[in-house]
Amino acid sequence: MRSLHLLKATGIAGAETHLLALLPALRAFGVESTVVVLEDPRRPQSALRDRFQAEGIPVSILAIRWHLDPALPAALGTLLRREPFDVLHAHLPHGEVYGEMAMRAFPARRFVISRHNDDRFRRWPLLRNVFAPSLRRAGRIIAISQAVRRFLIDVEKADPGKIDVVPYGIDADARARAAHPNLFRRAIGAEAEPIVGFVGRLTRQKGVDVLLRAFARVEKRHPEARLVLAGDGPDRPALERLARSLGLRRVMFLGWRNDVADIMSDISLLAVPSRWEGFGLVALEAMALGKPVVAARVSALPEIVAAEETGLLVSSGSETELAEALLSLLLDPARAGRMGRAGKARVIKEFPVGRMAQWTAEIYHKVILA
Repeated sequence: MRSLHLLKATGIAGAETHLLALLPALRAFGVESTVVVLEDPRRPQSALRDRFQAEGIPVSILAIRWHLDPALPAALGTLLRREPFDVLHAHLPHGEVYGEMAMRAFPARRFVISRHNDDRFRRWPLLRNVFAPSLRRAGRIIAISQAVRRFLIDVEKADPGKIDVVPYGIDADARARAAHPNLFRRAIGAEAEPIVGFVGRLTRQKGVDVLLRAFARVEKRHPEARLVLAGDGPDRPALERLARSLGLRRVMFLGWRNDVADIMSDISLLAVPSRWEGFGLVALEAMALGKPVVAARVSALPEIVAAEETGLLVSSGSETELAEALLSLLLDPARAGRMGRAGKARVIKEFPVGRMAQWTAEIYHKVILA
């Protein structure tokens, strides 16, 4: 069986990282994969292309110059006519919309959608109408969490009988092998200090403004603590101004990094203060390296972080609760260590990459035989 995966990429974030794990693992279940990346020519995706090709996954690049690109449907149709595939698997908003349009010319082929987030813009009535044809045409819809499944049903009125929940999976052993402990700490001259880490896009969704305000409280009571922020995004200038206005002395904006495994292996704990989150793969990545997680109690995060067992959950937007949770673990390393070990065990048991691939392959077979 051949699956062809379609997405617009602007970097290597959650959905892209998920595919880098899923597609090689699908081979064990008789599924060969190809990726079609919709790329803004101003933001070439050479790093993502190279990562897929290193895994033996063929990649095609199609230009997308605007959200509404009138040249793209024809270009995508031409590509699909020359690429053998049984299932077109669409990811992220542009993949859904342009994938549905292209599939009108291939009635014998099957269309599957993965939903990676409970995006707030999908609540807007006009945009719900934009995505409704994709949901109708899809033979199956894969939700990456129960929270995303509820959103699809309650907000977008998707057919519950078409939705399968397949959580992200991660190879904890491979994650550990990719990390080089103490390398990051030596690089920043912080071989002993406790470090709070954040990894993700610098956007309002991720709640970094709440984290900065919370860390201002942490600094006052635990002045040796550091905060490192790995990631970039449109809110970075405003967040850097906020950090300066709060007088934060021990905060580092690292930008996009290729050594996230090294960073995660050296932090004391991970903060995930999101306002909403379709899944929260970054929490799994930290847990796989034995790190406790302090996360907002929103969307799918309570499905990942077992409260008081593998980390702590706090009210979204509450800088006070977030600060207290961070301090409680920074000041009790033994407790943090127990949570980190429990988190790694949870990843291995509940989120194995092989199970994710198996369930995805079963969905492909189901939709082909329907």
